[in-house]
Amino acid sequence: MLPNAAPEMAGGEKMLDTRRFGFGLLVALLSSCLLPGLVAKAQNGDVAFQAVVGQPRGLPQLPPQGAWGEVINVTARWIVVQNHSGQQFPIAIDDIQEFLIRWPTSMNELNGQSLVEAVGQDAGSNVVRVNHVDVFNGSNRTLVAPTYNSILPNNMVVTTLDPGFNRYMNPWDYAGQNMLYGWAYPVPANMSGIPSRLHVVGNAVGRDPQSQMIRIGLPGNNMATIVPDDTGQMTMTEVTRGSSNYARKGDFAFMLPLQIAPRGLILSQLVLYKQIPLAQFNPNVNR
Repeated sequence: MLPNAAPEMAGGEKMLDTRRFGFGLLVALLSSCLLPGLVAKAQNGDVAFQAVVGQPRGLPQLPPQGAWGEVINVTARWIVVQNHSGQQFPIAIDDIQEFLIRWPTSMNELNGQSLVEAVGQDAGSNVVRVNHVDVFNGSNRTLVAPTYNSILPNNMVVTTLDPGFNRYMNPWDYAGQNMLYGWAYPVPANMSGIPSRLHVVGNAVGRDPQSQMIRIGLPGNNMATIVPDDTGQMTMTEVTRGSSNYARKGDFAFMLPLQIAPRGLILSQLVLYKQIPLAQFNPNVNR
């Protein structure tokens, strides 16, 4: 799965709850992710990389937090992204491990072959309360797989076997799960350890646009109901594999850098955010 930022983006999940941003919010996010005072030092590779990743020196290497930018130039082999400070980072298409594009979509576009992914509050009885869902159609369905997982407060998945394969974990053994995970992924002190979130992926089998309800099929002939959270709103994006043919100047970009090389950034993931649905996009226009 998808990298969308909030817990929903963690691990291998495709979801990035970073999908509905105006330029003002983009600047705010960039301000928190990048160090604006390093513009004059952009030629220093190590400093520039630290500015993008935000990783303090002298500490263990943590997963990159990612950074935001805007596409300013595209060719068949390169994408150039600029941050809010004016730093420009060339990115070779071959240096992107995972390239995704998010397109706005709606519940009316769902069909029985659509795979829907959601991560949100477990409201009981397989009801998931979220503010965003991702949709995968056609060949992009292989980006995810049917899933039903309870998630601990430290973002670790509740497992049947402990990580060392020493014993079985019963469905209520949250204390044991936390002890086994706690050495590397400490649970916040104010958390009881009881899973409060669900991660579900399944085929859309029902929908109600008026109430913004989606029902999906899950492994084992089960079902889950996805509804809006306390905000009362639930946005949707269609996720596809990326290509330079679909990148355009002005696209917002979310980057997870691995390292900086003489020729540019090397990324574990690049996600572009579109303003129009995929069905309205013409790859032969404005190239």
